[in-house]
Amino acid sequence: MSKLLTVIALSAPLFATGCNGALWGNIAVLGITVGIFYGTLSLGRAQDAARSTADGASSTAGRS
Repeated sequence: MSKLLTVIALSAPLFATGCNGALWGNIAVLGITVGIFYGTLSLGRAQDAARSTADGASSTAGRS
């Protein structure tokens, strides 16, 4: 039983390092995604779209 515990204890860091790379990769992709999201918001296109929708709604109301 002691040898089994020793083998498990010695092999655990090998499995942990494999998962560690995947974890850092996922965190990097998440950071890039959040950066793209905030970069898109900083372009100001959301404000322009809201203005054009508001202008379109008022001009449509004027036609009726």
